[in-house]
Amino acid sequence: MKSISFAFILLFGFSFSLAAQNKVSDFRNIYGKDIYYYYSGDFSYSQKYLDELYLIAEYYIANSKNQLLKNIIDSKYRLEYSIEQQQRNDKEYTVLGIGTVTEGRITKAQWLYYDAKDKILYEYDLPNDELVVFECL
Repeated sequence: MKSISFAFILLFGFSFSLAAQNKVSDFRNIYGKDIYYYYSGDFSYSQKYLDELYLIAEYYIANSKNQLLKNIIDSKYRLEYSIEQQQRNDKEYTVLGIGTVTEGRITKAQWLYYDAKDKILYEYDLPNDELVVFECL
């Protein structure tokens, strides 16, 4: 599991509250497993960027109010996310599809769009087909 220390300050360019960081620590203790990820060979991500995305996914999962994600964590299912690049409104995003695979079925609990240039994380609001800035606290 990745180190939390000041990674979020450096990663996102601003400080998250101590309460939000404590949720990540609590999540790590409760869940107790690594989060798995995969991506297509069409993309060439550096290990540094993959580590950054891991921290983003972990932070989101720990601080999300998404009930499906909470159920996955409580059931101790294997958490994983896919990574891909997408264009939306003439802007490039790294998209994370967070969920699990159970009984051979893929369940995506949430799609996240990460603007790596401006260091902004968005939740995808499917019913409204829009991106909403993720603010946990």
